[in-house]
Amino acid sequence: MAEVLLSIKEVEVRRGMGTVLSAYDLDVFGGDILVITGENGSGKSTVIETAARLLPLEKGHVSHHGHLTHHADGRRLNPIKPFGLTLQSNGVIGSETVEDHLQTVAMLSGVQLNHEPLLESYNMDHRKADVIGHLSGGQARKIAVLTGLIPAMVSASPTLVLLDEPDAGLDDHAIDSLIGQITSLAAAGHGFLIASHNPKIQSIATKLHDLSTTVEGVPNDAKPWTALGTKVQPRNTLFRTGHRYASSTHSGLARNGIVSMMVLGCLLALGDPANLPTGLWTTGAILAPAFASGLVGDPTTHLLRENRAVDWWRAQGQRTPAATGLGLMVGTMVTVAASYVMLGLVDVYLVVIGALMCEFTMKAVRFLNASTQRLSRPNAVFIRLLLPAFILPWALIVSWAAEL
Repeated sequence: MAEVLLSIKEVEVRRGMGTVLSAYDLDVFGGDILVITGENGSGKSTVIETAARLLPLEKGHVSHHGHLTHHADGRRLNPIKPFGLTLQSNGVIGSETVEDHLQTVAMLSGVQLNHEPLLESYNMDHRKADVIGHLSGGQARKIAVLTGLIPAMVSASPTLVLLDEPDAGLDDHAIDSLIGQITSLAAAGHGFLIASHNPKIQSIATKLHDLSTTVEGVPNDAKPWTALGTKVQPRNTLFRTGHRYASSTHSGLARNGIVSMMVLGCLLALGDPANLPTGLWTTGAILAPAFASGLVGDPTTHLLRENRAVDWWRAQGQRTPAATGLGLMVGTMVTVAASYVMLGLVDVYLVVIGALMCEFTMKAVRFLNASTQRLSRPNAVFIRLLLPAFILPWALIVSWAAEL
């Protein structure tokens, strides 16, 4: 018997004030092409996002490959194996190039991938060096679809793939390519859970599911897919990706750097730094820009809100890409500038303190933002109302540094 790749048991999910899923059960086996049908708003996307561990559960649990991944009691465990996911909102960063994005997806599965044949199958090989934000809506959707398929394409063992309206915005040629790849991958033992209204997608379903009953579809006699790529040991994928996000948009300079310069400018506008009382006041003025820069937070937190990219990354694991170390760099630069302006020299001790202060403040703010992502409406939580609590630790550090 085929392996159970996904098991949803006795799940209840609420969205807003209404209950969308109640006592809901669903299993996806290796080789399944299970297509969810139903009207808009019936709960198809809710099933996909529940399977991807993106929605809080009122009751029940979700398992991948027989291992618990999400429970109503709050437990959220990493899947033991990468899985494919295509969200309705694409889940990609617009500043990424097509080839960088697809290579990152493959690296999460520990594979170095030649993506050109895959791009050719969607007539996208000529856009591989372009940033995703420069693509048309349909072209960006093709990249999102490939993002969901790659974990299965590079795996020789059964892999779960979740696709939410994958055909939306695709031309006829792309839909035909998608259908061919789905049937071939399913013949190789991979399992698909797909939400779609498209008759072509529904016509290849081995099972049709209307959220209450499941009926048998057509048998799949496609030629089995052969796994692509070369196995490699992924190294610092989240670190590299986070810094690539930040550097491609210069968001560290645009957000953190500019804020620190504005704070320094405001301090200078108050008068001649030479007239400031020495000790506490001068030390506070030197460390204030680095502190303000840290309060802006990790720039990748803002970037990942684009197209629900943060949700795509959260589905893959507990951590998301971060520009670790950016705070040290920005904190060093702004504290050097502030020290030279205020003292006429560079105080090495204050520079080290400023760099560490910026980095740890940035990490703390990122943690606060990440802690809201499990909520059904994370953007409705005004997490920045907690930022004034950072003033006391900053003041204590300034007081300590002034006595050095």
